[in-house]
Amino acid sequence: MSTEEMKLEQPTFAEKISVNALSACSMVLEQTERLLVITGAGISAESGMPTYRGPEGHYTKNPGQSVVMSANMFTNDPTVVWKEVDKMRIQAAACQPNAAHQILAKWEREERFSGFLIATQNIDGLHHMSGSLRVSQMHGSLWQLAAPRLMDFAEDDQFSDDVRFLDYPEMREEILQRWSEENQRMIWEDRRVPFAHIPPHDDPQVRPNILLYDENYGSRLVWVEDFIKGGVDTVLVIGCSGGVTILDQLLRMCRDVNPDCEIININPHEDCITVPHRHLALAATTAMQTLDAIVSPQS
Repeated sequence: MSTEEMKLEQPTFAEKISVNALSACSMVLEQTERLLVITGAGISAESGMPTYRGPEGHYTKNPGQSVVMSANMFTNDPTVVWKEVDKMRIQAAACQPNAAHQILAKWEREERFSGFLIATQNIDGLHHMSGSLRVSQMHGSLWQLAAPRLMDFAEDDQFSDDVRFLDYPEMREEILQRWSEENQRMIWEDRRVPFAHIPPHDDPQVRPNILLYDENYGSRLVWVEDFIKGGVDTVLVIGCSGGVTILDQLLRMCRDVNPDCEIININPHEDCITVPHRHLALAATTAMQTLDAIVSPQS
């Protein structure tokens, strides 16, 4: 074998680092009982959904997008927002879950961890399409519409029952999941692609069930925050950028509850996490397929 051929067969320094980092991260996951997964646009990039703040991200190329997709714009010119939502729905409808989505769904199905929750910033619905059920959609869903509740919580028998049953572990998470998803509104699914017309509903109070710029989270975080309060051993961050403050907020909350909580960040473009953590500079599918092959199901 020639010297040049030998050089080609030798792993690069970056590849060696990746191997060592993957080995360390797999050991962390092997010892994890309660796992929180936080996903961002990067996990869906390999499915064909554009990222937002990545090198070729939607917002990177269109800095004014934050104005277009704002609560202020929806108040003043909702047609602009509905048109953008329609474009995003068309993009999402053409995508399928990739290996990273599917592996997370498999981990949930196989009960690899005694506690497991996905908290996603994505609104594309690919986690649910892959079969995941334990998904907190912190920014809502492209596939849902919402309208103001017809009844105040204080007068709602359903809400009174929910409060009464919160102390029952088998019912608590179902209630918190519903509260997070509804975000104090009535919601329903609408999968028309494209919309028949813009706006898609005659009632001007109907809106997309997604978090717009200039809006607070409302009750969208109650499920994930409750999960964190129960203690998290490891947080697996996949495809998130540093542009959304909720990531740092949730990670610090995990460390406040459990100072020994491990954090693993999978991101090939940037290491945006400010709290101490482990970084895998790999694409989501590559990292997840490797970790899945190493991490064995819990007995």
